[in-house]
Amino acid sequence: MKPRNTKNFTVSWVAETSLLVRFHEPVGVELSLYIAACGAAVAEHFADTVVNTVPSYNALLITLQPLLAGDYAQELQKVLEEVPRENVAEQRAVVEIPTWYDPEVAEYLPEIIEQTGCDLEQIIDLHTRQDYFVYMIGFCPGFAYMGDLPSELRLPRRTVPQTKIPQGSVALADFQTAVYPLAMPGGWNIIGRTPLIIFDASRNQPSLLQQGDRVRFTAISKEEYLQQGGVL
Repeated sequence: MKPRNTKNFTVSWVAETSLLVRFHEPVGVELSLYIAACGAAVAEHFADTVVNTVPSYNALLITLQPLLAGDYAQELQKVLEEVPRENVAEQRAVVEIPTWYDPEVAEYLPEIIEQTGCDLEQIIDLHTRQDYFVYMIGFCPGFAYMGDLPSELRLPRRTVPQTKIPQGSVALADFQTAVYPLAMPGGWNIIGRTPLIIFDASRNQPSLLQQGDRVRFTAISKEEYLQQGGVL
């Protein structure tokens, strides 16, 4: 089936039960918030018909219940055309992430200091001086891609990934920062660790961070890290 086109998005089937909406605009905060609004509108309109909506930088994947008949692409297009663009940049409450920045929890931090040309205090100042926007959740449950980093902290992913990065590790890669919600292998540059539990499947809302959130990192000492439940 041919994709259905409008001015700023294309709707197409990508599987028997999945539709993909591609947005033909530059990636940015406004577009990300608009995609989030589209996802909410779709979930409300289709109610039990939709299993899940998965937003990315410039697309929205919609998975439907199996064995359903109907021209959902056409209906979806009509729903999306009604989603307003006004006020999509309305700022949500800022989520604060306390972080202990230290080589004790960031094995390759000395290398990062050498690569950036910044000392540890400068890295902490640069990383904590601004808020970050959650563009999307992906890679694993609760992994939030946040941007945009100051130019001084923009490093490529590591050539050799680490085999096990501890839960709560705060990391940099390209123009983004992130927190590893689980212990796992990874190739981002680790600069610290937070005592917060970023993802917990037993919570009503398992992921602490959601697309569209604003995030602020705050520096804490080792003592504060341990007092707040951090582990070494």
